[in-house]
Amino acid sequence: MADNKKAKSPVESFGDMIKEFGEAVSKIFDDPELKSKAREFAKSTEDSAKTFGKRFKDEGVKEKFRDFREAASSFGSSVSDYFKNDREKDKDSSQKEYEWQRKLNEEMKNFSKKAEGKKEEPEQETDKKIEEAGDEIDDYFNKSRSGRIVGHSFVILWNIIILVFLNFYNSYIAYYYYDGQWHRYALLTEDFNQWLPFVSAAIGATIVGYFLLIIYDSYFFRQVIHIILNLFAMVSIISLLTIFPFDFTVFPRDLTGILNPIIITVLALAVFGVGIETIVRLIKVAGRGIRAGIGYRK
Repeated sequence: MADNKKAKSPVESFGDMIKEFGEAVSKIFDDPELKSKAREFAKSTEDSAKTFGKRFKDEGVKEKFRDFREAASSFGSSVSDYFKNDREKDKDSSQKEYEWQRKLNEEMKNFSKKAEGKKEEPEQETDKKIEEAGDEIDDYFNKSRSGRIVGHSFVILWNIIILVFLNFYNSYIAYYYYDGQWHRYALLTEDFNQWLPFVSAAIGATIVGYFLLIIYDSYFFRQVIHIILNLFAMVSIISLLTIFPFDFTVFPRDLTGILNPIIITVLALAVFGVGIETIVRLIKVAGRGIRAGIGYRK
């Protein structure tokens, strides 16, 4: 059935996307001033994009972009040829690991069925379907290129929101009390400003790192990026432990004696967990490098 609505141009669609994103962020913080700024930013972006889009109609601009397209195509081909062997090896290795894991899972399921010695009940069939659906979703986001790009995009968007919140709206991290009108008592001390550069650097590195993974996504490069981001995260958490900009005396009952050790324990476990993950990734990268070296020598 034909669509009677007039199709929007890419520029108009881009402007709509910016507007929707601004509205979403403003609703999260429920701040009238932020809402107004978001609308102004969206309108300005749309107008600029329309003006920019009109320039593509000029023959001179079109000619230059045709030259650029040919140069980019040539460059892309050379880069593709350069990394072709590495990509093929990485793909073959990943495929072998996936096949080995799939066969192992099938063998374990068959062994489990034989050990039970009975047919699966309807509830077990339902659980099996749910488990298989979960495995398919996990495979999509972890083992397919398109799934990882979607996941990386969400990580980037979420980290942008956190970065804005921590730098401009951290006063909302507070204890709220209502006695006819709302009162807000900040849970963060002035020392929080000393920690901001550390966490901002870690979040900024995460945004850049995942953007690079969208562009180039080989196994080795992916592991190196995660190791670097883990180091940033460890520095951020350790600095938070050292500065510790929390004030729990604002509660009706002083909870410092309870919450302080809990938060310290959680942060220490986080550092330990990130450290273990970093070591595991280093071992994987080193192991793959050693296997590749042995293969090349053969």
